[in-house]
Amino acid sequence: MSKTRPVADRVVLVTRPQHQSAELIQLIEQAGATALAMPSIEIQAIAIDEPLEKQLRSINRYDQVIFISANAVHYAVGLLQSLEIQPASIHTAVAVIGKATREAAEKAGISVRIQAAQGFNSAALLALPELQQLKDKRILLIRGEGGLEVLADELSRRGANVDYAEVYRRCIPVFDSGLNRQQLSQQWSQYAPTDILVSSNESLQNLYDMLEPPGQQEMLKARLIVPSQRCLELGHRLGFECINQAQSALNEHMLGALLN
Repeated sequence: MSKTRPVADRVVLVTRPQHQSAELIQLIEQAGATALAMPSIEIQAIAIDEPLEKQLRSINRYDQVIFISANAVHYAVGLLQSLEIQPASIHTAVAVIGKATREAAEKAGISVRIQAAQGFNSAALLALPELQQLKDKRILLIRGEGGLEVLADELSRRGANVDYAEVYRRCIPVFDSGLNRQQLSQQWSQYAPTDILVSSNESLQNLYDMLEPPGQQEMLKARLIVPSQRCLELGHRLGFECINQAQSALNEHMLGALLN
């Protein structure tokens, strides 16, 4: 007897960047749903300048280095290698937020010392004993351009001297690598997405801004799946009628929210 395929009637719009969406799309299709790729965010490397080069060359002079995301690891590694610095030579205390970031760091040869056993956000990292007494500690946050200040502000409040190394930027895609945004705007009912998966506030806002009426309004009737409370609040402000919050932006958590 064949099993009923879960979410077999669902059409899921996946907004991850093109180079990061393949595994999630595969998981969705294995669950029995139809996946549509519509990247609403593009990650671009930042060209190295003198201040950034100085930070990276002195990375081992910091007491701690915190990678905010897997993208932070990927683009920092590229810049380090362009400076002929091997990632494995980092011997200062490295902290990461989340499982995917740790996996990216370890794959690059970076030894991770600090990570929350539970939780996938800044709050979980800030709760660790290693980040409590920070008076006069030097910390380098490696992140994307214009990231949230919550983590840095709290580290500073605890006495740390915090520097940023911004190694990538998030942009609205110039070209459509999946669905055509104009076609989706005009023919939303033909594609008929029942669910939309977004991994950040930027990807959600960009998707909204990329579409035009009538698709922009019809989109608000689809179920939106978000990775955080902050993203859920943005979804409500934009007018989405049904929103599910996943535990995090990890593929398995997004899929779990889809199947729920």
